Order: sequence, then C-alpha cells, then structure tokens
Amino acid sequence: MSREFVDNDVSASKGVRPEFTKLLSLIQTGDVETIIVWHTDRLYRRVKDLVEIVETAEKNALRILTVRAGELDLTTPAGRMLAGMLGHAARYEVEQKGARQVASNAQRAKAGSWQFSNRPYGYERVNGSVQVVEDEAAVIREAYKRYLAGETYYAIAENFNVRNIPTTNGGPWTVSQLRARLANPAYAGIRLYKGEEVSEGDWEPLITRDNWEQFKSAKQRRKTPHTWSNRTKYLLSGIALCGVCGGRMMARPDYPRPKNGIPQPAKIAYACTSNWCVQRNQARVDELVESVLIARLSLPDASKLIRPKVDIEPMLAKSADLRQRKDDLALALAEGLLTMAAVREASGGLTKQIDALQRQISAADGDSKLVNLIQAEDVADHWHSKLTLAQRRGIIGTLTSITIRKQKNTRVFDPEDVAIEWLS
Repeated sequence: MSREFVDNDVSASKGVRPEFTKLLSLIQTGDVETIIVWHTDRLYRRVKDLVEIVETAEKNALRILTVRAGELDLTTPAGRMLAGMLGHAARYEVEQKGARQVASNAQRAKAGSWQFSNRPYGYERVNGSVQVVEDEAAVIREAYKRYLAGETYYAIAENFNVRNIPTTNGGPWTVSQLRARLANPAYAGIRLYKGEEVSEGDWEPLITRDNWEQFKSAKQRRKTPHTWSNRTKYLLSGIALCGVCGGRMMARPDYPRPKNGIPQPAKIAYACTSNWCVQRNQARVDELVESVLIARLSLPDASKLIRPKVDIEPMLAKSADLRQRKDDLALALAEGLLTMAAVREASGGLTKQIDALQRQISAADGDSKLVNLIQAEDVADHWHSKLTLAQRRGIIGTLTSITIRKQKNTRVFDPEDVAIEWLS
C-alpha cells in the first residue's frame, strides 16, 4: 500500500510543511516502513527535520530510498553521517542560491528594472516590460493633483468610489490603499532598493520628480499623530457619540479648501469613524462642553452629581461651613475684632479640620478628583490647572453622555448640535 505526500510551493528549508508533518505522524505510529523521494533535499534541509526523521527511523526501522542518492540507512552511524552531509550540502546550496538572488536583485535595481509580483495600479507587464495602463494612470495623476490642492485621502477615495472607479482587484478605494499608492516613488520613476533610491526606473513615470517632491512636502506639512494612539490627545475622543448612527467619534485632521491655490493648515475635528456621518470642530465642541460642565459644577447643589459609596452630604456641608468660618476670620481681623496671632491660630485649626474632613470625603467617594473639583473655590481654575487631560476625560465620562448631532449649517457652529445629558 502506498501514499503520496506533496507540499506544493512549500520550501523544504523553511516554513510550515503540513504534508511532511502528516508523514512524520504516520511514521511514529508504525504505519510507514519505506519513504521514496527524488533526493534528500526534497525531504529535509533543516537539521531539525533530519533529527526528527533519524529518531523515528531508529524506533521503527524506517528505510529511505532516494532516486539520486540511493538508500539511506539511518540506523547506523555511517548512514546518519551521510544524511547529515547531504542535508548540510542542500542547506549550503539554498544559502548560495539566496545570496545569488540578493545580488541579482540589487543589480537589477541599480539598472532601473522594476520587479513586482502583484500588479501595481497604473502599470502592467507586457512581454517582460512595464507598460502604463492609461485609464488607471489618469486616476493616479488626479489623486496627486487633488492631494496637492489640499483634499484629504478620505475625500479623494470617497469620490473615486462614488464614481465607481475600481482598484486593481476591482474593490472600493480605502484611505489606507490610497495613502499607500501615492506614497510609492515608482510613480515618479524612482527605483528603490531596501528603502534607498538607487537609480531612475526604466519605465514611464506617471508624475514628474517635482510633483513627487511637492507631494512629500505636502504630506509632511499635514502629518499629524494617529487618532488611535494609546495616548489620547483630545478631550472627547472616544467619548462623544455620533447623533446619526451612535458610533464613537474620534479626533482627526480636517483640511480646509485651499485659498488661491494655497493649502491651508489643518484643524482638528471630531468625526464619526463608523460611517463618517457627522463632523464638528474639536475646539468649539470642547469649549462648549467644558463651559457647561464648569457652570454646573459651580452651582451650590453640585454635590448631588456625586454617587458615593456612603452619604457624604453631611461632610460636604460641614466642610463648606468650616471654609466659611475661615473666611470670616479675615473679616474679623479687618474689623479689629481679632489679633493676627488669634487669626493664625484659629485659621490653622480650621485648616486641619478641613483637611481631615476632605480625606474622609475622598475616602468615601470613588473619585476624589471630582470631589476636589466641586469643593474648589474656583471650579474653572481647578479644572484647567489642577486636572490632567485623563482626569478631565474621566469626569466627563462619569457625569455626562455627549452626542454630536448632524449639523444644519456646515459653516456655522451651533451649540444646539451638541447634546449634553447628565447621568446623575
């Protein structure tokens, strides 16, 4: 009984070999007595594979017959030595072939030859030479021109999809695809090798070298940190919700239309990243939300927004009373009712009581930052100067739900477009 094991397009020197693994399993169970291969390099090129075969052969009296190298007797020291020598020779040939391939690739690159396995958009290989695909080339040129005029990758890709312009594989355009296409120096006739420019290509470029340099400069000017960075840089990123689809809104650069052909600097906007339903100026939204929050937390009943583990209302009331008594000391000093020494002594005692009470309040509440904020003499100053961005985001997420509705007028910011719901 015989069975054929074939690992098509799988190197014997690296990678996973499913059929080889199956063969080893059958050998270990004693179901295989003889292996027939064209040459040992078709069976193994790695010492690891040879060791597995040797160990299995010793246990199961396995015979290995090769068309080119004869029989290998892996049960004897001489046979194992021969198998090892053949394996090392095969490995040497693989490495030599790899070195020759690297040298050949470098030589072709310096000569300006462009080798590709997947057809790049705008080009095809005809009889061994790289030829321009004119309709696709026009799309690439248009994309560069629009980007230099200040349009975003998203706007360009969206427009191509609306016009039913397919990509190389027939699918829709995405931002990442378009970004990768335009970042390819081959469109300017530049041949790279290992990331370095080595020559001018022997194919027809789709844009000029000047266009390429302009594109690189524009891309550098518009470069901003990715909104998916683990360091959130904007107050409502991932907190604000889209008023159309309910998706999370993230901060992203928004590029205004060029003025007199001159690209304008980007502004940051909150945008729905699920379906791109809504987009609003980040600075305006942040300013509105912060002003509403600070105004609410400055009211006398702000403590009602806190949901503590224990009732802290009496402690907050006592703290407010102690602070008022401390303020009254200054008035008593001014009116000559108390001496400076008496004021200092009384003030010190009140301060100790306030601090002790504050520690009790902080311990009772899950978020001392919010308690400290509510008790601050100047809530706005405390918000901006005492709290980190992460702490401000935490308070907003705890107290409110922010929804940004689809705007009625894209040019005028309307506070009614931002809905703030209090959760307490």
